[in-house]
Amino acid sequence: MDSGSRLANVFKSPRKLLRRVTKAVMRSYHYKLPKYDMPIRFRPWFLVFTSLIMLLLALLGFTNFSHALPLNDKLLHFLCLMIATGVFYFIFDVEEEARRIWFWRHAGLIFTGIICFFFGDIVSEIVQSMLPYKEFQMGDILANLCGSSIGLYIAYYLEKYYRHRREIARLYRPLDTDEEALISDSEEDRAEPLLPTHNPAAGKSATGKIRLEDVWDEREDVFDVGEDSDDEQGGSRAPGQVPAPKIVVDNPW
Repeated sequence: MDSGSRLANVFKSPRKLLRRVTKAVMRSYHYKLPKYDMPIRFRPWFLVFTSLIMLLLALLGFTNFSHALPLNDKLLHFLCLMIATGVFYFIFDVEEEARRIWFWRHAGLIFTGIICFFFGDIVSEIVQSMLPYKEFQMGDILANLCGSSIGLYIAYYLEKYYRHRREIARLYRPLDTDEEALISDSEEDRAEPLLPTHNPAAGKSATGKIRLEDVWDEREDVFDVGEDSDDEQGGSRAPGQVPAPKIVVDNPW
């Protein structure tokens, strides 16, 4: 029994570690501009990853280091832009209340399309062709566009799957979830709400508070459950009260 529990803990600890790392990387934070309160959230870890990838792409694009790699030039363009576009898409997140608006619901796709597809795939190749040791090739742009399209497609459905799993995890808590995991989930939900949170101040009506009663109270009123009967009261009726008629069935046997 002890060996089985130890083995289960051995397999459970990497899963817990992976779950915590995923939550830490995917956690987004609201960034408020000085004069504009836009419902945009940023994931700082993906901002760091994108910066490192951009530095690597600049090294490959503006130097001759790419010729020393044992990869085809078009395949290198395809892989680099696919990874860069997929990572860049995860930088942006939007508040759940703002997702009712079409622009904010697709803000990640719009920002990624402008920055990665237009500037990263097309404009960057035009700028590189101005260097004396670089020449413009249309195949590089096509490889960039294909890689960015696949990277955006994968990132979009991964983010959609992640949000779906988060909503399921919030609504249905497993019975064997430890207290530490519940506390971390609640803290993360407060930091990154997936569903619109209820505002108690907005729900108050002019008539006052609504009191929710037990459903069994109504049954007691209908079926007179819980009150003493006439026999138990011992004839303690009011003087002018008429007794209720009783039906007595004698045993014919």
